[in-house]
Amino acid sequence: MKHLLTEKKGDFTGLIFLIVSISVFAIFLLIVGYIAPQISDKLVEQIGISDEINNSLGQTKAIAENTLPTVWLIMFGGLMLGLFATSYFIDTHPIFVPIFGFLLVVAIMISVPISNAYEELQENAILSGAAANQGVIVFIMTYLPFITLIIGLLSLVITFAKPGLGGSSLA
Repeated sequence: MKHLLTEKKGDFTGLIFLIVSISVFAIFLLIVGYIAPQISDKLVEQIGISDEINNSLGQTKAIAENTLPTVWLIMFGGLMLGLFATSYFIDTHPIFVPIFGFLLVVAIMISVPISNAYEELQENAILSGAAANQGVIVFIMTYLPFITLIIGLLSLVITFAKPGLGGSSLA
């Protein structure tokens, strides 16, 4: 009896998972990047009675502004490497290139409204300050359709241009 994973012939939907995951996390971080400094500043005003408390609240603000965008970038890189590894280890036949091409177009069509929605959020007067601290996230989310195209094409090349079998094992 074959294992279920060996029956898999292709999984290009990983690109759509990557797009949706990084987008949801980017919007979450944009909101957290706005809320955390607001809460920290108000708490310093209300209960900031010692340097220890004030330093603790300042660290919360620093984490929201500096550390969380780095975590997002690590998540983006990890998901991208996972997609490339999956693309390499999946046995496919070149006959599936048009299907994968269609799924790439679908992924780009999904990324356009997500990118536009993120741009609207980051241009909002309330959230623009938080977006200014998240330069890499704003760049990637602004150019998400182009980045989706590049990652998708790289994934297609990795999937169908493998050494050895040449990506052609239909059995």
